[in-house]
This record gives sequence, C-alpha cells and structure tokens, in this order.
Amino acid sequence: MSRKHESKTNGGKTEAEKPNASQLQQEIEQLAYKLYCECGYEHGHDLEHWSEAERRILERHRGKGTKGG
Repeated sequence: MSRKHESKTNGGKTEAEKPNASQLQQEIEQLAYKLYCECGYEHGHDLEHWSEAERRILERHRGKGTKGG
C-alpha cells in the first residue's frame, strides 16, 4: 500500500513525525523548568508547572496532527 494510506491509519502522521513517550517527557520537562524559572525559581509549584507544561505540549502535538489533514 502507499504511504498516503499508512498516514491515514495512524492519525495523519508518519512514524517519523509521531513523538515517542521519551521525546514528549523531555519536552514537558524542559517547559516545566522554563515555567519554574519564569516564576522566579519559587519552590512549591512543581505540580502546577508540570501539569501546565504537559497540557501545552500535548495540545501542541495534537494540533500538529489536525493541520493539513
């Protein structure tokens, strides 16, 4: 079958475009740390920063899957 058909069966992304769990976690960690820095390195907000970073990263990747499809 063609690549076009494969692409449709996996949500419009080829295997090379789909981030794996390790890549997603790394992106989330980096953004969570950035949020921590932006908040003045104030301790006690790690869960807030992590959940916000997770939301943004997952939303970004979901958005990539719906564009152009």
